[in-house]
Amino acid sequence: MTIKLYDFPSSPNCKRVKVVLEEKKLAYDKVFIDLPKREQKRPEYLKLNPYGKVPVIADGDRVLYESCIINEYLEETYPDPPLMPKNPHKRGRIRILIDYGINHFGEPYQKVRKEMGKDIKDQDQSVIEEGKKTLKELIQPFEDEIRDQEYLAGAFSLLDADLIPRFVRYEEWGLIPDPSFPKLGQWLKRMKERPSVRVIL
Repeated sequence: MTIKLYDFPSSPNCKRVKVVLEEKKLAYDKVFIDLPKREQKRPEYLKLNPYGKVPVIADGDRVLYESCIINEYLEETYPDPPLMPKNPHKRGRIRILIDYGINHFGEPYQKVRKEMGKDIKDQDQSVIEEGKKTLKELIQPFEDEIRDQEYLAGAFSLLDADLIPRFVRYEEWGLIPDPSFPKLGQWLKRMKERPSVRVIL
């Protein structure tokens, strides 16, 4: 049975699920949810996801929401190819870094995104610059983490899949590539060469 992905194409949350679906070569049908028309707040959609957000997946009669939880489900249900190491400590470390890269970046990320979404004449450049400065400070631990590895945790993992939509946006905002992050610059280049990531670009 084909998986259904309730999707808004530009949503980073939807994109990270698509990367994992593509990596695992799982067949899926996209169901377009028009966020500007607030289709995500309609009663029939709220039965699938009471948070009124995308994405949602329906795998047969199994319905899940929240993108990182969806990706954990896909990893456990469809373990080939594996996107998490067998070592429990390494898995725990990956989950910490996913949480850090999404939740701890939340406030400055949303601040910059909101300001950048305005007409250029209405943008407050001081808000944008302050947000970017904070984001660059938050990005630094990933530069330290990758060391001489090919991917953020060594082999390609859920960590890479979950964070790549954010880093593509950081590239759009001019935060990366940057002389401060040479290893992350190389990582981003490798990531964009992966077929699964090309799907979301």
